[in-house]
Amino acid sequence: MALKTTVKVGSINNLSDARYCAGIGVDILGFCFESTHEKFIEPTAFLAISEWLSGVQYMAEFPTYSFQQIEESLALYEKVQHIQTDNSPELPFLQSRKESASLSLDAGKYKSLGEIADTLQDCHQEVTYFVLENPHNSANLTLDDALHLAEQYPILLGFGITPENILSLVDNSAIAGIALKGSEEIKPGYKDFDDLAEILEVLEVDEAY
Repeated sequence: MALKTTVKVGSINNLSDARYCAGIGVDILGFCFESTHEKFIEPTAFLAISEWLSGVQYMAEFPTYSFQQIEESLALYEKVQHIQTDNSPELPFLQSRKESASLSLDAGKYKSLGEIADTLQDCHQEVTYFVLENPHNSANLTLDDALHLAEQYPILLGFGITPENILSLVDNSAIAGIALKGSEEIKPGYKDFDDLAEILEVLEVDEAY
């Protein structure tokens, strides 16, 4: 299967999400490697999950870690092609690594749209993607603001996405792709995929597309 745009699904911590996403054609699966985070996945669990999958890339997510902590953590994992940090000061250090770097921005942590735009301008040469999120519906960033910024910067849109508007967003904007999140298993091996599936299934295309 293939999807109509680049899709990253982050915060994955179970095989059910990982297998579903890989099967439907998600490009990048994100796993949190910070040991104190609620979504942390142990190295052995990550390895076990990755051995079930093919055709996907992996992104290590670090919401708070410093570069030194990132280095120490990544020494315990294999198969990672991307690193995502929430801390822009760590980006220059990440340039020394072979993995590509991305910056996650939570709009609620910035004082204004101008501050968000300044961060994108300052960091755009150091990243492959900006993962732009607004989980608390901050007035600092509207969907239209994000689409305007995507005309200048490589943005994976992480908010304002619905099954009804996803095709319009992909076809009529400059976004580089979208960023979604995994969820908890209801019980081992059982998941309700409605939230992910409603968006991803709209994006499915034939391989010959």
